Amino acid sequence: MRIRLPIRRVVLFAALFVLALIAFLPLRLVLAGSGIAAREASGSVWSGALKEARIGPAVLGDLQVRVAPLPLLTGRLRIGLSRPGGAADRLSGALIVSRNRRAIENVTGLVPLETSLSALPVTSVELTDVTVRFRDGQCDQAEGMVRANLAGGTTLPASLSATPRCDRGAVSLPFAVGGTGGRIELRISGDGRWEVRSDGR
Repeated sequence: MRIRLPIRRVVLFAALFVLALIAFLPLRLVLAGSGIAAREASGSVWSGALKEARIGPAVLGDLQVRVAPLPLLTGRLRIGLSRPGGAADRLSGALIVSRNRRAIENVTGLVPLETSLSALPVTSVELTDVTVRFRDGQCDQAEGMVRANLAGGTTLPASLSATPRCDRGAVSLPFAVGGTGGRIELRISGDGRWEVRSDGR
């Protein structure tokens, strides 16, 4: 005897099955290709944790991570990141990755840097509501506030601030050097490369 189910019920069962698969995916599988590296990833996409996470030279530390399941159905990975702690150590925001898009959204917090940026001896950056989006490798949105904390022993101030903006496909951070009339610009391209330009006077 054959049992025929209404087409709507079949579609519903299929959708629930896909959502169940996504819900129990290990976090480490979903993060592949996101640009985030970590010593250890545990938990599922609903609620996971990363130990000693980093993106390039940015040291993010131990993070609580949650992947939004529904965007996965459209091929878009949205990762909510948070680092609990005191006011000086908190970090929150989201990372978005898809076939032609990479973005960070509403990122606020302190991020230490492991590598200095040549002419700009940055030890850490403080981000306030920073959103940067690249589409097809070209910057199409940049906003928020970035403060760069600099190493001592230079003629530069202890910190410099800049508002990110899109400029000729890259993210531009024009740091004004107070009192000198000069400027140090950090440019970040869609493939993660960076360049420091200085017109100090």
